[in-house]
Amino acid sequence: MAVLSPIAKQIRALFRRVRLKPQQLHVYQRQAIEFLKDNPFSALFIDMGLGKTSCVLTMIVELLLEDGFCTGDPILIVAPRRVACETWPAEIANWLHTAGMSYSLIHARDDDPRVRQAAAFCRKQGRLAGHDEKAINSAAGNAETVMKGRIRIDAAHKRADVHIISRDWLEWLCDYWGVKWPYRTVIIDESSSFKDHKSGRFRAMKDIRCSTRNLITRLHLLTASPAAETYEHLFPQMFLLDKGAALGHNITTYRKTYFSQNQYNKKWELRPNGEKDILAKIAHMTLVMKAKDYLKLPEPLIIKQPVRLDEKSMALYRELQKDFMVKLEDGTEVEAETAAALSQKLLQLASGVLYETYLDKDLETDDMKKVKKIHKIHNFKLDALAELVDNLDGKPVIVVYHHQASLHRIKAAFPKAVVMDKDGKCIPKWNSGKIPMLLVHPQSAGHGLNLQEGGHNMIFFDLPWSLENYEQVIGRLARQGQLMTVVVHILSAVGTLDEAVFEALMRKQSAQTYMFKTLKRFIALLKAGKPLVIDDEEEELEEEFV
Repeated sequence: MAVLSPIAKQIRALFRRVRLKPQQLHVYQRQAIEFLKDNPFSALFIDMGLGKTSCVLTMIVELLLEDGFCTGDPILIVAPRRVACETWPAEIANWLHTAGMSYSLIHARDDDPRVRQAAAFCRKQGRLAGHDEKAINSAAGNAETVMKGRIRIDAAHKRADVHIISRDWLEWLCDYWGVKWPYRTVIIDESSSFKDHKSGRFRAMKDIRCSTRNLITRLHLLTASPAAETYEHLFPQMFLLDKGAALGHNITTYRKTYFSQNQYNKKWELRPNGEKDILAKIAHMTLVMKAKDYLKLPEPLIIKQPVRLDEKSMALYRELQKDFMVKLEDGTEVEAETAAALSQKLLQLASGVLYETYLDKDLETDDMKKVKKIHKIHNFKLDALAELVDNLDGKPVIVVYHHQASLHRIKAAFPKAVVMDKDGKCIPKWNSGKIPMLLVHPQSAGHGLNLQEGGHNMIFFDLPWSLENYEQVIGRLARQGQLMTVVVHILSAVGTLDEAVFEALMRKQSAQTYMFKTLKRFIALLKAGKPLVIDDEEEELEEEFV
């Protein structure tokens, strides 16, 4: 029998004194907890707002109370930055049965007093030595970096039941510990961020997972969008669970088995029944939970708000679309060198600006540097945004932007608007109704943040191509605890690429719904002990999921 750590003993005593009331956990949450406990290497594909954080924390508490599990090793939770810094610590303190759990956040904030003091000391010493200001600032920046490293190392060595780290620092953590890796249990929140088999975070985690020392004995993936864009994104995530047993030991084998390569665009496309074959292979280690099956939440109301541009702006748009180049009134020529660049510039123009990028000489170093200049084309989207905000009559609203130029223009038009900070410090103010307009980027505010208490209105100024980012940012409001129907306005410039992006998102959404439906059917067959038979007569989606 393993020896309990003092902290584990405290948690056991607390948990036995204060039993979790049945109404505090839904039946489906209990089902998720038991699934994770019974399947050491598994994925929980759980919808936003179903309380996956509380499920995992309850599982951790129950595991810590088991004699065979308490080895004194901390449990590692990997999550997006804001989720790691704000959501997980807040949830630990929010539940009576987890409040006694200790945690260490492996993170160093920019405003940490130790970081500021290190920079201030370095600047003072530099000025006393007579160094120029540029050298002083450079040295101060290095001092901040060194101090942040020391803070993270101290946090990684802190004795606690749970260690929480941003996915951005996972590669560093894996390199730091190496074969001395202390985390037998790893929880990866928003595992879709491990969808790229070439990414550093996946390779680092893969090395730890595949170590001959068997360093990880329990690993769980949590996400609502495992393959929002393509089934290729499933491979890296599933590999971390079974080291390639289900889908193959490398991406090449996986592709050759389930995909065929388009000879014209070189993209990999699913073979007939490829999706069903993949889902059948992973059904035994996954659990799918959709909000509509467990919660009586109204579906978000999506309102596509047409924005009509004047003929002058549309003429520029058509010229750029046709010639990959456009000449502005001041004589500036803006060129799109590739099809991808053209797509971005067309979306920029639809939102009201155009980026001009060129090389210029740095006056201090004489080196050539890239300069980005923003040309304002029109204000039609800004006018539409102002009209919508006016119609809300003071109700709080989240405005989603994609282009940095959109952010600057919205801030100029709405001086009281607050931009979501990188550590999520503004979240309590938003949820308490103290922020009338919150500006968020879908990539940085799309995962794990609880914003449902602050309002139920959202406006997309720019649309992202990514279905995952689109669904996740809406899910910050449309989640458990939301008392109103979430209303989402999509500002879409008529006759532009805005409309194509919206249609693409709807197609991807339909395909992902089909994926979850099929996977749930296979899981049900497994539970019933029936063979996973591919039903060729089953109704297929009209659009192929690529």
